[in-house]
Formats: sequence, structure tokens, C-alpha cells
Amino acid sequence: MQLQAKLGMALFLVSESVFFLMLIMAFVIFRNQSIQIAAHALNLPVTSFYSVCLLASAFTLWLATRTARRTGDGSPRLWLAATILLGSVFLLGQGSQYLHLLQAGVTVNEGLFGTTFFTLTSIHGFHVLIGIGMLAAMLGIMGVRGPTLVRPALAIDSVALFWHFVVGVWIVIFLVVYISTFLTGALR
Repeated sequence: MQLQAKLGMALFLVSESVFFLMLIMAFVIFRNQSIQIAAHALNLPVTSFYSVCLLASAFTLWLATRTARRTGDGSPRLWLAATILLGSVFLLGQGSQYLHLLQAGVTVNEGLFGTTFFTLTSIHGFHVLIGIGMLAAMLGIMGVRGPTLVRPALAIDSVALFWHFVVGVWIVIFLVVYISTFLTGALR
């Protein structure tokens, strides 16, 4: 059962990887047509802070997974709650970035940069939201059923695969969308 659950999640994540690869490639191709707008519109320091929150959530989920494997009960609840909180802070940060861009006149309808940026980051944000939902459901089940939850480590492992994938995708998005855009725009 454990191998089947992990294999199913892994196959799903392979398909998601191809999807995100195509979105990132579209962003890179279209970003160069409006690099100055992109470089001036993106807020690298603020996004860096929210990115650190998302990276930290990968660590707290690793701690939850480790605790579940070691104890075999519902004791990883604190680490799951911390992961949910950090993921939520990231989403709030993404929302503030959207507000900043909209105030600067960068919209989904305004040029190819806006279209590809909002498409890529909103789909990623949706994945973060799904992950938060899965983590919250697991936390709720652990709260109700407590230590009687059947194999909490298996449940956490499956969700952790998804969450770590989402964090890994964000690292690539951050490097390509923010760091690369900032450096390319600064050099021109």
C-alpha cells in the first residue's frame, strides 16, 4: 500500500513537472519582449521573504514526517500546523505581489509578460492552496482521531511528496521569474 501511494503521487508529479516546464518556458520566451517592465515591476526583496517562508515550510513538513515515522501517532500536529501557517504566509505574499503589479498597471491583459507571469504564478499558488488543504485535512483527521489514525506516516509521506514538489517548483520559478528577470533587466 505504501509503495502504491507513493508511486501514484510520483506519477502525478511527473505530469505536473511537464506542465510547469511548459509554463516556465513560455514565460522566458515572452519575458524578453518586455524585460524592462518585468524587471521594474517585480519586488525581489519582498518576494524573497515570502520565498523563505515557503522554503521553511518544507523543513517543518520534514519534521512532521520524521516525527510521524518515529512515534507512529498523531504527534506531528504542531509541525503540520507550522507548515500550513508558512504556506499561508506565502500565499498572502503572492497576493500582495499581485496587488503591487496591478497598481503598477501590469495585468493579465497587458502584454505577454503579465499574461505569462500571472498564469505561471497563479497556477503555482493554486497548487500551494491545494497542498494547504491536504495538510489541513490531515491535521483535522489527526485532531479528531488522534493516535488511532491508521499509519499517519504514510499519509504525511504522500502529502509531503506533493508539498516538496510545490516548493521545488517555486525555487525554479523564483530563480527564473525573479532572479533571472532582475539580472537580465539590470544588464540592459
